[in-house]
Amino acid sequence: LMNAEQAAHGQEARNTLQLQLLEGRELSDALAGLAFLRKLPDVDPHDVGVVGHSFGGSLTVLMAERETDLRAIVEFSTAGYSWDRSPELRERLLAALAHVQAPMFFIHAANDYTTASGKALDARLQQLGKAHRLKIYPPIGSTAEDGHAFPLIGVSRWEPDVFAFLDEYMRR
Repeated sequence: LMNAEQAAHGQEARNTLQLQLLEGRELSDALAGLAFLRKLPDVDPHDVGVVGHSFGGSLTVLMAERETDLRAIVEFSTAGYSWDRSPELRERLLAALAHVQAPMFFIHAANDYTTASGKALDARLQQLGKAHRLKIYPPIGSTAEDGHAFPLIGVSRWEPDVFAFLDEYMRR
């Protein structure tokens, strides 16, 4: 949808649609999924963390703004493609952090489209005095697209760090 909007009406229209999707339909669906998960008999509703990648990373920031009892959040390449192209998205995500309570772990490959999102979001959490972590791993593959695919093609690199983070904040 966003690519079609950009092709038809330009970058600004894409940015507007992206925020509408993030704050509307997509957030509503994600919150409904979280509510469903918390009602499952084998799930402790107070022992839930969230992981997101790219657009999904932006979505998890907005989820965490609303759901202040999440235990931990892992963010792969949050807004990796859009961060440098959408000042509105940057402002929205940075503002959301004031309400986020869960510790956040921002992860990028050095050759992602950008690492600025993780750096800026992590720095904002530092200013707010909230638990956070940032790790930028060495490049993977040879393109920005490869770097953006880090959660899929670099599992052996990030897996120990993510599970250590989750162990620290999810275990009681």
